[in-house]
This record gives sequence, C-alpha cells and structure tokens, in this order.
Amino acid sequence: MTAFTLLGQAGLGLSPIAQAVKALYRVVDEIDTFIEKHLTEMKASDKPLISRTGRVIDAAKAGFGIGYITPIAIIAAGQLLLGNTLQAVGTVASAVVLSNPIAMTCAAVGAVYYGWGALTDVERDEILERLSKGLEIGIELIKAIVRFVLDKTKELLSSENLKEMKEFVSLAAAAFGKTISDITKKIADVVSDAAHVVKKKAGEAAEKASDLAAGAYDSAKEAAEKASDLASEAYDSAKETAGNASDHVKKRLTKGSKVDKI
Repeated sequence: MTAFTLLGQAGLGLSPIAQAVKALYRVVDEIDTFIEKHLTEMKASDKPLISRTGRVIDAAKAGFGIGYITPIAIIAAGQLLLGNTLQAVGTVASAVVLSNPIAMTCAAVGAVYYGWGALTDVERDEILERLSKGLEIGIELIKAIVRFVLDKTKELLSSENLKEMKEFVSLAAAAFGKTISDITKKIADVVSDAAHVVKKKAGEAAEKASDLAAGAYDSAKEAAEKASDLASEAYDSAKETAGNASDHVKKRLTKGSKVDKI
C-alpha cells in the first residue's frame, strides 16, 4: 500500500486538484470511497460505453498502484481539455451533464481520447504542468497514465462506443463554451459544428418568422374586423339615407297626385 493510498483512506492531505474534483462531483464521502463506488457502478452498467469506460479507469487504477490518484488524474486531465479550469465549479454545476457523475466521467475520458493528441506541444506542456502541480505528482507519471488511457480506450471501446462517447464530450464541452471541434481540431468536426450553428440559427429564424407571421395574422385579422365594422356602418348609413330619400320621394308623389286631382 502506497503513501498516496494511505492519504486517501485517511481523508488527509488532498491535493488542490483532488479537492476540485471532489467538489465538482459533490462528494460527501472520502474521495477514495467515492471512486470505488463510482467505478463499481460504471462497470456494472448494462450500457457498453459506461461499463467499458469504467473498466478503462479501473485498469489504470490497478496498474499504477497509487489508489484514487490515478482516476483523479484521468478525470482532471479530461476536465481541463473540456475547458473546466477546476476552480470555478459553482458556475457550471447546474449543467445537466455535470450533474451526472457517470456522464461527466465518460466525457472526461472521451476528452482525453479525442483531445490529447490534438494539443500543441505548448498546450500539452501547460496541462501537464498544471496537473503535476495540482496533483502533486510527476509529469512523467501523468504522461504514462494518459498513454495507458489512450491505448486501453482504443482496445476496449468499439467504434460505436467511441461515437457515443463523443456526444458526451460535446455536451460537457458546451457547458464551458466549447465545441467538439475545439477539442479534436478535426476539419470534419469543424464542419459539423458550423452546420449545427447554421441549423440552430435557422431554427431560431424560423421561430421568429413564425412569431412575426402570427403577429401579422393578428394585425390582418384586426384590420379586417375594423374594415368589416366600417363597411357595416357605411351600409347602415346608406340604408338609412336611402330610406329617408324614399320617404321624401313618396311624399312628393303623394303631393303631386293631390294637385292633379284638383
């Protein structure tokens, strides 16, 4: 049993990033207890993506032998790639994907799988430095953990699983104002994101047009009703005028008749 494991079991000396991840997952137990329950739940899932992602993390945890530190390193690396600074947790805690621990873990592993290789050397070094300092472990160890996750994910997950995982990544990234193409840097994803934006804008435009059309209909209806009222009033007025004229003519004719008789 390592010093890291002992620290985790005692609930003492959590590193800054471990504390941030604990807060992000709203963990009330000790972090190592939560990790064990979390991975057990994932591996027992009847959904292949979830169970296999759980197996990836559990295999890394067993392989490196440093207890909860390995899963925390994987989750933290993924969160940083998603755009989470692991500092202002409260600002995104209401996001749907972030309120679901399993979805959040799948998104984190997916971000590592899809995004690590897309980083520039400078970006990668910055994240490694941040993780090393925040987790209080060496950079080479973090590199080894990431390589393991990349290889194991490719080994255990099918192409369909990976496609589904990408959806988790996209949803989680959106909570931090990022798109899937920001993470993968792939042209196909850039095009897909652009199409999504166009579709969204088109939907908003259609909705606005519908509202305007509804407003125009109401205005036209109101105008038609006013015109109808005016026409009705004009008809009544004309009818009244015609009636008066008729009475006047009748009187003249009657008067004329009387004159003839005289």
